[in-house]
Amino acid sequence: MATENASSAARYVTLRDYLRVIRRYVLLILLLGAVGAAAGLIDASRQSPVYQATAEVGFQDPTQDLGVVGFGSGTAQTPGQLAAVNASTATNPDVMAAVQRKLRSPYTPDELAGAVSASVDTSSGLLLISAQGPDPVFVTRLANAVAAAVVARDNRQTRAQFVRLANTIQGRIARLTASGARSSGSSSQLGFYQYELPRLQTLAAFAKSAQMASPAQVPSGASSPHRTRSLVLGLLLGLLLGIVVAFVRDSTDRRLRRPTDIRSSFEFPVLGHVRGETLGRVVQLADAPSADSAADLEAFRILRRNLEFLDRDGHPHLVLVTSAVPEEGKTTVASSLALAMAAAGKRTLLVDCDLRRPALAARLGAPPRPGLSEYLLGEADPQEILTTVRLIDPGSRNGNGHATANGNGHGADVANGNGHAADAADAHAAAAANGNGHGAGLARHLVFIPAGTPSRRSAELLGSARFGEFLREVSESYDIVVLDSSPLLPVSDTLEMLPSVDAVILCARAARTTRDQAVAARAALARFPERPTGLVVTGINPRDPEYAAYAYAYDYS
Repeated sequence: MATENASSAARYVTLRDYLRVIRRYVLLILLLGAVGAAAGLIDASRQSPVYQATAEVGFQDPTQDLGVVGFGSGTAQTPGQLAAVNASTATNPDVMAAVQRKLRSPYTPDELAGAVSASVDTSSGLLLISAQGPDPVFVTRLANAVAAAVVARDNRQTRAQFVRLANTIQGRIARLTASGARSSGSSSQLGFYQYELPRLQTLAAFAKSAQMASPAQVPSGASSPHRTRSLVLGLLLGLLLGIVVAFVRDSTDRRLRRPTDIRSSFEFPVLGHVRGETLGRVVQLADAPSADSAADLEAFRILRRNLEFLDRDGHPHLVLVTSAVPEEGKTTVASSLALAMAAAGKRTLLVDCDLRRPALAARLGAPPRPGLSEYLLGEADPQEILTTVRLIDPGSRNGNGHATANGNGHGADVANGNGHAADAADAHAAAAANGNGHGAGLARHLVFIPAGTPSRRSAELLGSARFGEFLREVSESYDIVVLDSSPLLPVSDTLEMLPSVDAVILCARAARTTRDQAVAARAALARFPERPTGLVVTGINPRDPEYAAYAYAYDYS
């Protein structure tokens, strides 16, 4: 369990681990992103169209042209500065209250202020007053009313400034007149003030520091920033939800997907890898040679070689092929491994020991019965259950460059038990037509025993003394005996066979076998005396980057 916990804790260590999850669930993420975008579109379609109207206001400082002492151009402001000052106060309550009265609007000043925004155009120095709402005419009136209120307020403030200035000049004239302006300097100053006073009074009545540069026009089309925002927000939320769901699914997924997860969960040496397209068939009995079949054959050659080094004390003779649960590829591995052994010139016997769901006879095109169950029940003799499969070495080609095949398009001939030796010890000699174990050309022979009639007493038959004696006899007659057994966890058949075999090949299907099944299979094998056990990973995808290191044979072929 410590290994399992460590493996789970190290699931996301590098950036590559996160990208692996996103790549695996990219369709789910995109689907939820599309759903989010669709929800955003639906929400946007339910929104009322939004119209926007903008009025432009220009400013100037009239005091910059005054020549009155103490009121010169030192305090003058640029139009942009004046626009910025008014932008910050354009939606003040006093302004919006005046706008409400002018428009006779049922909305409160605060509600009107929420529909108005003010900004400064830095290139022109103009104040832009914009209004947004569902009614194009109303937003136009609102923008113009706010602009007019800002202009009127600024002009009032400017004229009030000139009124104060004129009053100051009048006070100075009165003091100089009362003193009699005896000196020439006082007399000239009095004349200057009397000359400026009418101009100041005129400015106090008519000065304009702000004016409407461009009134708002009724918008011709709707501007819908909220619709665009709903669409973008829906898309982003959908993608975010997809990523969250992807990582939740990956973190709770008990299936073993990565090679490191499979090795750490089973803790057995990996003997070989079999791609997903190979499952359900026998590799050397392909209808026609191809790059894929050649690569599959190479995979079982690797398995054959690794099996020979599994037991350091010697080559195993009785090899049991099983899996934790059904549909893991054990029958494909057992049959293809046996054929690879036979192709190497070894005297090989393949026995279908899955007495509950036999499948080998159908794949090899051999008669399904009589078989092992009939032999163990004493209903058939050894010579009646033996079948010979003659395969053609892939290196043998005819004139067209194809492998030599029999009449049904397969590179193998299957014969029934008639004409075979009387017992298992002589089966291989009977199978070899020319006495040296080879047929014509580069032919090799594989002896096969089908499962026979399915039996409800399969566990008792496989645990009987007769089956133990059968294994001892065939192990002496053949270089290697491959036993295709039932799955390890659902039934007890394989457990009855384990004490009698020399080595075990356990098949685990990538992205299907779970961590719990691996732990359970390892625990089941641990209850028996230790024997060489290897792992074959089936169902791999050569295009999966996780298995790139093991897919070289497919690319090379």
